[in-house]
Amino acid sequence: MSGKVLYMSQKVLLTGLTSFSGYCIAQTLNKANYVLITPLMASSYTGLKAERIKNAGETQIIQPIDICSEEFIQKTAELKPNIFINHAAYIENYRSADFDVLKHLETNLKYIKPLIFSLKQNNCQLFIHSGSAFEPAEGYSEYGLSPYGVAKKMVWDLTLFWCTQFKLPVVKVIIPNPYGYLENEDRLLPVFYRKIKQKQTVELKEAETIRNNIEGHKLASYYLQACQLADSKLEDNFVLKIKPIGHLETQKQFVFRALQEEPYNLSLSQLEEYILMA
Repeated sequence: MSGKVLYMSQKVLLTGLTSFSGYCIAQTLNKANYVLITPLMASSYTGLKAERIKNAGETQIIQPIDICSEEFIQKTAELKPNIFINHAAYIENYRSADFDVLKHLETNLKYIKPLIFSLKQNNCQLFIHSGSAFEPAEGYSEYGLSPYGVAKKMVWDLTLFWCTQFKLPVVKVIIPNPYGYLENEDRLLPVFYRKIKQKQTVELKEAETIRNNIEGHKLASYYLQACQLADSKLEDNFVLKIKPIGHLETQKQFVFRALQEEPYNLSLSQLEEYILMA
């Protein structure tokens, strides 16, 4: 950490760095001169995850460590973060009706009570939780009800309960549809880009469906705003939900806009030639 100017002496522990939005959050907080600590599950990474770690900026990396373990709770007690960002979550196959709800709940709730208790005992000032637009009552109607959304809501409800019980101020950031540089290669924009560059026709489904699409670093700016709340003395019962707003647009508008921007830079003529509406 040498040479880094502290931002109000605030130390942030961020889980989920290797995810797309986690990398954007880390990079944004780094630029604001917060002191970042990031636990990683593995000793090394390849591909997109390695690129995200490399581009996230300066951070104290703890690896390998299971964030769902007593060891992790002990480590957070030693590090004493001022702000804890609970961003990591089990999301494999999250769009499927066969999403593993029990694994999601066990992964995210098994140690949530002792973690929040330990954070409060060690003078943590703020707990920030990543929610999802897929949760019931948190998103838009076109997302529909899903096992993943229901499971995310259950995790939030119990997280809120224990934060309230242990008097730890808590902020929930409800993530809509993030996109941008270093997003997963199976996401809509990277898939369309690769196929169009190969001169393959692609079919856009739900072209007129409206979504809240937000560039990754704009999403991260809401986390920065949440972190800045810790600069003030918050009431013990402080609870806030933040709902980031990006581009409220149809899927057609999103694809045609975003694929003409960085990092894709496709031309309008290419998009009109290769994109078909379902």
